[in-house]
Amino acid sequence: MLSIEELLELEDNIKAELDEYLTAALSKLNRSGQLEEFIELLGMEHLLQKESGYEVYKTGKIVVIGQSDVKVEALLSVAKQLGLDKNRFELHLEYEDAKTFNFRKMQWQPTYSLLMVGPMPHSGSGKGDYSSVISAIEAEEGYPPVVRLGSNGLKITKSDFRSKLTEMIEMKKIA
Repeated sequence: MLSIEELLELEDNIKAELDEYLTAALSKLNRSGQLEEFIELLGMEHLLQKESGYEVYKTGKIVVIGQSDVKVEALLSVAKQLGLDKNRFELHLEYEDAKTFNFRKMQWQPTYSLLMVGPMPHSGSGKGDYSSVISAIEAEEGYPPVVRLGSNGLKITKSDFRSKLTEMIEMKKIA
């Protein structure tokens, strides 16, 4: 493990050589199937979002789905503090809800502006050939932006809910 000083020196060295080696590194990551993981590690997932020409209403429904110990009232209170109308939220906070939730109803429906996901089963309605329902939604066109809640794995917390909503507002994904 590097010390802080060594880490900062490494950062400076990487920045100095980045222009020369970045294209080759991105190409190698892409061929090895690791590009998405690398971009996520950098926190730049938005750079990989494909432009399909399809846009959702920024003031549409926000679906929150996945197992949560946080009460509905607490999440809606956070939304209200951020200036979001509680009637825009569709909350499905039981693990079992995700098994039967019809995710396809959101496809090509611009009235859904955001999907926030927490812990849920990998299989479910609309999974198709993908490893999970979330992967299917992220890969296929016509869905609202997907936000994974939790920093180490999927988890719905008030602070992360607030943080991700704030981020979506700042990125002008929702209004």
